[in-house]
Amino acid sequence: MRATFFVSVLFLFLTNSVFAQESPLRSQLEQGLNYRPVQSDIVIDIPSEQDVKLCEIKVSDDKRGLIILSPQKNMLRLFSDANGDGRVDQWSYFQNGVEVYRDIDANGNGKADQYRWFNNAGTRWGIDANEDKIIDYWKEISAEEVSREIVLALAENDVARFLRVALNEEELKELALGDSLNNSVAKKIAAMKNGFAEAVQLIALKNGNAVEWYQLNAVLPGVVPANDQSYRKNLFVYENAMTTAGDGEKTVQIAIGTLVKISDNNWRTIDLPKIYDENQLSYTFILPAVAQGSSAPANNDVVALMNEYQEIHKEIPKLPPEQRPAKHKEVISRIIQIIAKVSTEEERENWIRQLADTIMTATSRNEFPEGSEQLETLFKTVNKPGNEELAAYVRSQQILTDYYLAMQTGGDDMRAYSQWLENLETMATEFEKTEAGIEGMMQLGIYREMSARSVEEPLKWYTKVAQLAAGKPIAEKAKGAIRRLTAAGKEIPFQTTDVSGKPFDIVALKGKLVLLYFWDTSTLSSLALIKPVVDKFTDAGLQPISVNLDADPQTMKASVTKSALNWTQLYTAGGLEKNPIAVYWGISIPPYMILYGKDGKVLNSHIQSADELQQILTEATK
Repeated sequence: MRATFFVSVLFLFLTNSVFAQESPLRSQLEQGLNYRPVQSDIVIDIPSEQDVKLCEIKVSDDKRGLIILSPQKNMLRLFSDANGDGRVDQWSYFQNGVEVYRDIDANGNGKADQYRWFNNAGTRWGIDANEDKIIDYWKEISAEEVSREIVLALAENDVARFLRVALNEEELKELALGDSLNNSVAKKIAAMKNGFAEAVQLIALKNGNAVEWYQLNAVLPGVVPANDQSYRKNLFVYENAMTTAGDGEKTVQIAIGTLVKISDNNWRTIDLPKIYDENQLSYTFILPAVAQGSSAPANNDVVALMNEYQEIHKEIPKLPPEQRPAKHKEVISRIIQIIAKVSTEEERENWIRQLADTIMTATSRNEFPEGSEQLETLFKTVNKPGNEELAAYVRSQQILTDYYLAMQTGGDDMRAYSQWLENLETMATEFEKTEAGIEGMMQLGIYREMSARSVEEPLKWYTKVAQLAAGKPIAEKAKGAIRRLTAAGKEIPFQTTDVSGKPFDIVALKGKLVLLYFWDTSTLSSLALIKPVVDKFTDAGLQPISVNLDADPQTMKASVTKSALNWTQLYTAGGLEKNPIAVYWGISIPPYMILYGKDGKVLNSHIQSADELQQILTEATK
């Protein structure tokens, strides 16, 4: 039907050089604009009824296609005869003048059998062999798009959609793995077919249009080189990948495990999706110790121990509380065996860190009362000259473990908190040149800032971080905190962009009281307390500025909608650690408020509550 209609259109244009005829050209233009992509998840430009009257249709320069232009002369549609037989076999769709999607009739029968996404719509290339408008397999799909397909398959309970991005038996053969690994991956393939329904129930994404994929979260992909045993050709993989999604009510992190490339720009998953748990990480080809871009192949003995460790760990939440400590001991035993078998010092150190993390987490859940003693023993084992980084890390986890144990005894919470800070200060001082020591100093600055009435104590720690970690991101965050805490009475420059990308400069608001309110989705309840105070002073010239610090734009948009804020919205992606705004001001724990006076100088840069804000604004507007 598509080709039949446009054969007559092509013939008309190729035999008649007069393009201004109103009939039948106008009706053909309108029919052309009514065409839609076969695949639904694509955003294209659709002109308004008024704009349709101003659109134009013309022949392409190569005389083999019809172009529909918007009133602004941007391309809206391109219907092409790619093989020169006088029949349309490609239907292209545009957004903002850029092609984002194309339906393709490769066999010349007038029906689309291939679907391609372009430019900012992605890189997918789907094949529809039986022309039923459903993709049969992916010829090309990126790792990011695989993670998106997994999210949408979970939302729609669509096992076929999931299996299209899951490695299959034929693709497994192409990987040319050794027998041991081939059998292990084959079991995963079988599990993906049989376990998807359970994964849908466990992840429990709300079905419907509200579900959104946000991003793929993964370390750098690794290259596993070919060798004579396990890998007969190079493998390109992501290990322990996860993806972030939202369903209109919550944001969830979903572990998608190992992704492997089967051809150019064509990736597959080999694991069932599950709720992300940092204590249940998934690796297949590259050990955790070398997952960040190293090319060391997995030791089969270690892989076997890892699988045992993961399987035991999965059992723990299903057990009654009294049985969990014993299972934690089994998990710890497997990690200790892995530490003894790994082949490099780097791997050994990473697994010791994993051991410390595992003990601390089990203790924090009140499931491993021996945690402190275990970590004390581990600390004594690793605390040797030249091993300060590892020793400091283990000590930092022990300090947290002691804090959790103290909280679980039902004693004085403030005493437990004070003891944690005291222990943290001892560790940070002893290991001040280590990563854990510097991170401890940063924490001391943050928590002393929250609890102290003066800024001297937090400034002491932030200054040490800025000096000892010079050139590192944490030093820039510390400098931001120093800038913020010492801002009163100064004209502190602040330039960024709003949610639409428009430049923002605090200087432009000189002459007004300006409140910078730093927040994210976790602090919506605090925002509800601040808004009435702000409303009281808007008539007195207060200009509130919302500075959202959510990690991704989708979460930010949902948060702003839920808050019903009508303030100026400033936003840059990255979250508390990477957002340049959070770094510039040294914001680590929102919400936070900074007030600029009408003279363009900071009146107060350490406002932490609605009551405090009311008091300061009352004084400032007298």
